[in-house]
This record gives sequence, C-alpha cells and structure tokens, in this order.
Amino acid sequence: MHSHHKTTETFTCIRGRFEFRWGDKGEDSLFLGPLDTFTVPPGVCRGFRNISDEEGVLQVLITGGIHDMQDIEFPPDVADELDSIQSGLADFFRSTGLAFKAGLE
Repeated sequence: MHSHHKTTETFTCIRGRFEFRWGDKGEDSLFLGPLDTFTVPPGVCRGFRNISDEEGVLQVLITGGIHDMQDIEFPPDVADELDSIQSGLADFFRSTGLAFKAGLE
C-alpha cells in the first residue's frame, strides 16, 4: 500500500487478472481483467497484485505532480512491518526519501 501526494495513477489490465486494494488499510478492493481500467486520485492509499496463473501485464499512466520519491507515502503499519523484520529498517527506508504517514485518523 502506498499513496501519492500529487499524482493520479490510472491502471489498465492488458493481460492476466489483478486485485486492487485501496483505503488506508486496503479495506476496499476490486478485480481487473483484460482492458478493465481503474483510476486512483492523489492521497488515496493503493496496492495491487497479479492474481492470475499467467504473467500479468498492467499499463500504468501517472499524471500530475512530480514523479519522484518525495511524492510517495506509505501507511504507518508498513513502517511497523519493516521494523518487525529488522529493527531500524523503516529508518533506513526513510533515509532513502520514503515517507510514512504519522498515523491514521
């Protein structure tokens, strides 16, 4: 799961089948098959995975804003998961420019 501060992402499934999740904890979901399209606005957490048995092909259009690491933010539970793997791992990723939300309202 991640969000973008200023960019919109539009996903079109070309081959395979993808599950998309959105919301701060991925509480909402939908499935895309070939030629299905899904758009996520700035500020909304999103994540996706190929759920088919074949290699998936996903076209992603990124529009608006700046397309660098400063535009990406992860939910706080991702930092917790990283630190559960290895203490200080979230801080390492912070040092590369990745940001984690301070907390969910």
